[in-house]
Amino acid sequence: MKFVLAPKVSVILTGAILFGTLNAAAQDNVLAFNKLKSEYRTENGSPRATTAVNMQLNQQSKDALLFRLSVENPENEKLILYIKDKNNFTLHREVLPATVRYVGSYNLESLEDGDYSFEIRSGKNKIMEKFVEIHTSTVVNRNASVE
Repeated sequence: MKFVLAPKVSVILTGAILFGTLNAAAQDNVLAFNKLKSEYRTENGSPRATTAVNMQLNQQSKDALLFRLSVENPENEKLILYIKDKNNFTLHREVLPATVRYVGSYNLESLEDGDYSFEIRSGKNKIMEKFVEIHTSTVVNRNASVE
């Protein structure tokens, strides 16, 4: 006795076997995030080893909108600083010198109230981001005098 499958059945069986194989392979890649803690995924999805780039942003004076940016770049990578508004519009772009440590001051006095970000990128990959919120507080003092 000869066993013959119809063309539809053979296509369905082949598809089911291939789908199971592809699904199993996809599951292995998902678990890779837990195995390698020294990696993270960049915006374009490619793995990138974490670098020791460190960024600190401090307000120099409580009464002024002057900020001190300090970037530690031990691998002397070419880094780019972007200052952006909440709509992701670039207000300032600066190529940072490829030195171990960069320190710069930024005056945000001319900016309107809102949310802004200091973003460090290496090529198209975002390395770090710090946020600044600017809002104006108005205090009303009412004085009365009696003569």
